[in-house]
Amino acid sequence: MERLPGRMIRKAKIQERENHMTMYLPKSHSIDSIKKTIRDNDIHFVRFEQADLHGVSRSKTVPVGCFMDYVENGLNFYGGLLGLDIQSMVPTGTGYAEEVAFADHCTVPDLSTFTVLPWVRNTANITVDPYWYDGTPAMASPRLLLKKLLNEFDTLGYICRLGYEFEFYVLHKDSRQPVYTGQPIFVTLKNNFDIDFTYDLMRKMDQAGVRIITQNSEHGPGQQELNLYYKDGLAAADTAFLYKMGTKEIALQHGYIATWMTKPFIDSSASGSHFHVSLIDKKTGRNAFDDPQGQFGLSELARNFLAGMLRHARANTLFTAPTINCYKRYRINSFAPHTATWGMENRTVGIRLKGCRGQSTHFENRLACGAANPYLQAVSTLAAGLAGLKSAPELPAPVTDIAYTRDELPRLPHSLEEAIAVFEKDTELQAMLEPEFIKLVLAVKKYEVATAKERFADYGTPAFNNRVDPWEWDYFMELL
Repeated sequence: MERLPGRMIRKAKIQERENHMTMYLPKSHSIDSIKKTIRDNDIHFVRFEQADLHGVSRSKTVPVGCFMDYVENGLNFYGGLLGLDIQSMVPTGTGYAEEVAFADHCTVPDLSTFTVLPWVRNTANITVDPYWYDGTPAMASPRLLLKKLLNEFDTLGYICRLGYEFEFYVLHKDSRQPVYTGQPIFVTLKNNFDIDFTYDLMRKMDQAGVRIITQNSEHGPGQQELNLYYKDGLAAADTAFLYKMGTKEIALQHGYIATWMTKPFIDSSASGSHFHVSLIDKKTGRNAFDDPQGQFGLSELARNFLAGMLRHARANTLFTAPTINCYKRYRINSFAPHTATWGMENRTVGIRLKGCRGQSTHFENRLACGAANPYLQAVSTLAAGLAGLKSAPELPAPVTDIAYTRDELPRLPHSLEEAIAVFEKDTELQAMLEPEFIKLVLAVKKYEVATAKERFADYGTPAFNNRVDPWEWDYFMELL
């Protein structure tokens, strides 16, 4: 396959430095240090890897002898992969398919992401960013969009400190049934239902630089939760992406499927992906959300950021609940939030102000489903928070009781179709994103809705949301 000339890649790298905040990225490994790592770890293959719109890894494996050639000259990928549905069907109108004659992108590797993969023999990976042939970044890329937002916060003087929590189901590979029954949350015997698997997962993640802070059984049969230590900026999302895809591979090696499909079983708990965020003042290193004298113990900056998250929470459902299956999560008395609300240490609201205060002051965005793309979790939260900093909307009162019992609270959309409609009306949120990205995501999500409507006569109704069809397993379970 034809590769982009090296001079054009150099142009792309220059443009990236100028437009996409290299000073805010993790410090890159040097080429010499990567070569030494390759020798020391007997690396034979390197995966050039990127996340698609769904957060699924799309990659090419390169023999190590070709590695430097692709670092210097870039590696071509089909450019339209960002606009595929999860089963790789090709929606029209994305801007990345028929409009550009199904052209390639040339991807530029980010050297800071080079990682030896402990769960794959003699293999490392590196994350790549897509560019068009003229060297301009392909801004429908969730990772490039996140870079842009992080750069805007950097310009304002803030570091974005981010943390991820992930719930997922572990199923037997052949039967696709849970590895244990019941809802044994925190039960030690179920934490380690297969200690060879759970310990292997945590050890190998640690070796790959993924710091896990807790692991436990959750509230569904075969449901587990692993939480990651926070990181600053892009490294947090890169680590979350590596963790999710690596967990799936390690599970398969033990005879299991690890799935972030949000609601695999209608009578069992859904999986969520909670997202923790705070802003750190670059000059002082202090938590910019903390103000003991401010209302609720929050700075004005924090209150505006929170108000922005709430103002755009319904539109952001397009990213926090990105599949038709996700809307089966928002159920009364399920501990999954169903309203655009906030509160202090309240598990029935959408955004929780955590009890740990002072320099640990942060918000937990509880709206995202298991199926959410880690890059778009960060994008949606930061875009809404940035809009709040710019417009300073009124902050609603916190919910101090049970949000499920109050009918006047702003409800989240009931379907992917409704989420699309709300997003299309939210021009303030769209202004924080990129037209290229908006065009692509709307085309893909409308295609997914059309696919569901064609298959299910009752799509979008309470009856549809009260069952999980076997088709959903086939469509989502393995890849998400």
